[in-house]
Amino acid sequence: MSKQPKQPKQDRAWADFSEAFRKDGLPKIMSSAVTLTLLGDRDPGDWDIKQAVELGAILLLDKPLILVCVPGATIPTRLRRAADLVIEDWDPDNHAAQERLTDAITTFSGDDDD
Repeated sequence: MSKQPKQPKQDRAWADFSEAFRKDGLPKIMSSAVTLTLLGDRDPGDWDIKQAVELGAILLLDKPLILVCVPGATIPTRLRRAADLVIEDWDPDNHAAQERLTDAITTFSGDDDD
């Protein structure tokens, strides 16, 4: 029986992330009627790999995407076009902002009782 070569540390980290995403993240996205992505004010060179993978899966699965953006967030042009709805300047402490988000989720999830 031959021994498999030891993977470098970063390869193990990527393999662990990939396995966790396939086991936990992807099934949640697949079973969701609507998806939310929170976009914060970030440095353009600072990537959130988990968010990038989630967005890719959302787009490939053709899931409705609500993009929730905090004040000051820069929204990439193509991401804005891909989103079904963009909620800008969202403040979780603002009651009106909470209602806008709740209404959007209800609309896109089909849970509207009207």
